[in-house]
Amino acid sequence: MARTCIVVVDSAHARFFTLQVPEDALLDGGARLIEHRDLVNPEAEIPERQLFSDRRGRAHASPMGAAHALDDGRERHRAELERRFFRRLVGEVERFVQREQARRLVLVADSRLLGALREQLQGERLPQVEISEVGENLSQRPVAIIQSILALRGVVPAAAAPEVGVFRPCGQPPRMP
Repeated sequence: MARTCIVVVDSAHARFFTLQVPEDALLDGGARLIEHRDLVNPEAEIPERQLFSDRRGRAHASPMGAAHALDDGRERHRAELERRFFRRLVGEVERFVQREQARRLVLVADSRLLGALREQLQGERLPQVEISEVGENLSQRPVAIIQSILALRGVVPAAAAPEVGVFRPCGQPPRMP
C-alpha cells in the first residue's frame, strides 16, 4: 500500500498523521493513524479583547449630528492572521509529504479551507501525490474517532483489534488471509 499522509485542519490547528499498516494485520490489528505533529495558530486563540481596543471608532458629522461607526480593520486583521497561518500550513504540508515520501495525501477540513488548500497544493507543488478530500471539521476529535470517520467514508482502512489466540513463533512469516 502506498504511503498515506493525512492532514486534519481547522482555522486554529493542523494535525499531521500517517497511516501505518502492519505486516501481519491479524497479530497487530489493522491499520492505525499515527500522529506526528500538531501545528497551532496562536493568533486564532487570542481573544478579540486582547487584539483590539474595547470599542470601534466613532466619527461625528457635525457637533449636533449623529455619530457614525468607523471601520477599525478588525476583519482585515483577522483575515491577515488567517492568511499567514494558511501560508505556513501549506509549506508544512508540502514538507511533511516529501519527508514521509507519500504517494497519497488526505486533506480533512471544512469546505472553505478545503478549497483553498486544494488550490495551493495541486499541480506543481505535489505533482506525484494523489490528493483526496473530506469536507468535515475533525481537528478536535480523538485519533480513534478520526480514523473511524475516515474509514466510514472509505478513505482509510478501518482499525481492528488484534486477533486473540493467534500464535506465531519468532521469525515465522505472517499468515496470508
